[in-house]
Amino acid sequence: MSVTDQAILGEIQDSLGETQNSGASWSSGEWTAAEVIALLNQRQRQFLKETGVVLTQTTVTTNPNVLRHSLPTDWVATRRVAWKDQTGKVTSIPSGDNFEMDLFRADWPYNQDTTTPRIYSDADQANLVIETAPAIAAPGSLNFLYVALSALLSNSGVAFTVPDECVPAVRWGVIADMLAKVGRSHDPLRAQWAEDQYKEGVEATKIVLKGWA
Repeated sequence: MSVTDQAILGEIQDSLGETQNSGASWSSGEWTAAEVIALLNQRQRQFLKETGVVLTQTTVTTNPNVLRHSLPTDWVATRRVAWKDQTGKVTSIPSGDNFEMDLFRADWPYNQDTTTPRIYSDADQANLVIETAPAIAAPGSLNFLYVALSALLSNSGVAFTVPDECVPAVRWGVIADMLAKVGRSHDPLRAQWAEDQYKEGVEATKIVLKGWA
């Protein structure tokens, strides 16, 4: 990734008729530097979560008869989870929730299993905690593919986390947010057009990742 926050902030300023200074200030007074930088970070995180274009892999060692495990501190969203037992066998685990497990096997919180977890859930617990059910009698490990926190953009030359080809979509998303703000520059039609460009970038990225049908 080679595109920096300063370059994109300058492009946004040019698109909106602002004096270009890499996002250090906004001559119209409609936005503050901190406000636009916050929107830039927010849109990059949103794009990463919606597309999964950049994923991080990690492994968490599990203990016998333990349901809940800590997620990495930079975790944003889970994409894939696989269980690896002591023999080296790897099994993909589908996502689910406690309600599904209650229907499948009511005693799952108390009685362990000897094979592999049936589901994982990262929504029914506290933040940065994942639950696999039912608990397994033997030790093993969970292999994760997840969306991690992106680089913290500013106006100091920080590179984007998304690939260079995806940066234009993030830029349009920021412009959409800026034009949607209530004020003298409020422009719903242009904001919607910019939002459509962002969405098009998201869908195009998903197609590239999945391949053409």
